Amino acid sequence: MKRLKIAEQIVVVLFLAVLIPFVTIGFILSNISQRSVRQELVYSSQMISGLIGDNVQNYVKNAEEELGQIASAIGFFYYEDDKNDFLSEIQEKYGKFSNFKVIDTLTLGNRKPVFNPKNLTIKLYADIGSEDVVSADLKMAILQDALDSKFTGIRQDVYILDNAGNIIATNDHDNKGYSAIVENLPKEREYQTPVLFSKIKNQPLAYYQLENPNWTIVVKTTPDATRTNIGIPRFRIILSLVLAALFIFAVVGIYTYYLYLNIRQLFKGIIAISKGSYNRKIRLLKSIFTPHEVVFLEKEFNYMTKKVASSYTELSEKNLELKRLDEFRSSLVSAISHEFRTPLTSIIGYSSRLLRSDIEIDEGTKTKSLKIIKQQAQRLSRMVDDLLVIPEIESFNLQLNTEELDLAKILELCIAYANANDTKFETNMASDLIPVKADKDKLIQILVNLCDNAIKYNKDNAPIIISAANVENKPCLSILNKSDIIPKEMLNKLFDKFIRLDSELTRTTRGTGLGLFIVKGLCDAMGISIDISSSKEGFEVVLVFNNDPKPKNPEFMEDEFETSDDETDNKSSIVDTLFL
Repeated sequence: MKRLKIAEQIVVVLFLAVLIPFVTIGFILSNISQRSVRQELVYSSQMISGLIGDNVQNYVKNAEEELGQIASAIGFFYYEDDKNDFLSEIQEKYGKFSNFKVIDTLTLGNRKPVFNPKNLTIKLYADIGSEDVVSADLKMAILQDALDSKFTGIRQDVYILDNAGNIIATNDHDNKGYSAIVENLPKEREYQTPVLFSKIKNQPLAYYQLENPNWTIVVKTTPDATRTNIGIPRFRIILSLVLAALFIFAVVGIYTYYLYLNIRQLFKGIIAISKGSYNRKIRLLKSIFTPHEVVFLEKEFNYMTKKVASSYTELSEKNLELKRLDEFRSSLVSAISHEFRTPLTSIIGYSSRLLRSDIEIDEGTKTKSLKIIKQQAQRLSRMVDDLLVIPEIESFNLQLNTEELDLAKILELCIAYANANDTKFETNMASDLIPVKADKDKLIQILVNLCDNAIKYNKDNAPIIISAANVENKPCLSILNKSDIIPKEMLNKLFDKFIRLDSELTRTTRGTGLGLFIVKGLCDAMGISIDISSSKEGFEVVLVFNNDPKPKNPEFMEDEFETSDDETDNKSSIVDTLFL
């Protein structure tokens, strides 16, 4: 079974929860309205037919009473001429009657009112006395005038029919519905009561049957009345419900649109997290339609991604650190196994030679062998010291015993300690050299490493030049050896661990690659400025003793190789001073 999306589910819910109830409510309201209006139309048709029937009967009855009064008045006239003049005056004055006649009762037959369809009159009679009767024609054209004036604005057609079905008066001058009325009019009718006889649902027909005269009043509800009273209200009800439904759909549609977009943002964020993009943040399209829960999810999701990204970064750094530690361990083991092998081999070899009893060894050979054993043991000792000081440098936890030291004597001791191959050193020491403040053992370790480094990379047996002088009231030391020019990008890396000028495949010198790293760490700990440079004259290391052995804060250490112009000029002046 296919799972529907949120938008599709909302459409289905709207269809079930809104559209179907609206259609049902619309049908019920329309039906109720139609039935109520239909009842109203039925009542209106019956009421109008009864009203007109009563008015016609009252009109005829009043006319008979008036004719009786006229007949009573005629009895006071003796001469026929006077009677005729009186009747002519009455006819002219009222206009309701015409054709007045005085008839002998012996010649008169039926005295009931008789309708004449030709001239639309009713013949009425009234007794003058015991022998004479006055007759007059009652004009019924006044009914047409009454219908035209009183029933023009209504939406029902009124027909006054005689007993033969002829139209006496009507407000439907086109007579559109006349034939249908005559066909549907019942043959047997009830008298003096409105009766509904329509077969059309929303167009009721009502008749009112008169006895005297024998006329039928028919009221027909027109299609226009049905449309106005039923069709239009029903259309308005349906239109209102449709508009209400469209409004609901529009509001829900806008709400669904924003909700769908925001949920898609959540989906994209989750997918990004699952694919490793831990810095992905959700940005919602916020409006009045954005629910609080979605905004809360956005806030919590972004907080979660921030924490995950932070944890991932921290884990990556830890992994990188572990990788570096592993590389350091591998490099350290490789360097130690490589560097320790040579002195140990020399020590074992020469000590074994001295212990042999099958040969005689002269004193000179013994002395030389012991000297080599001592040198190699000192070399091992220096390497052990270097290894022991590395953790202290990296943890910034060096213990210093600062004292004033004679730089010339310390330097002389270090040269002798490092020079195993009788390399030539040229020293230029100022006579007024200011004593330096430093830890003696750490300073010796610095200078021995620098001298050992200068010896290893010295070319063509050139002399190593060591100069010391006071510059700006600070003791400065320079060590210069002959070497090829070192590229700047390589020069900037020489203070890192396990960095050598020769690679593993082209190694021509011994060493662990930790010498300058240890020198830099010890100098920083004792407040000694160190600078290295490479030129056609050779490789030079310059130390400036500030006599203020305060270690630098590692959090604020700047790149030692990016110096300002003032610092460059200052170092140039120091170098120039040392060589003068």
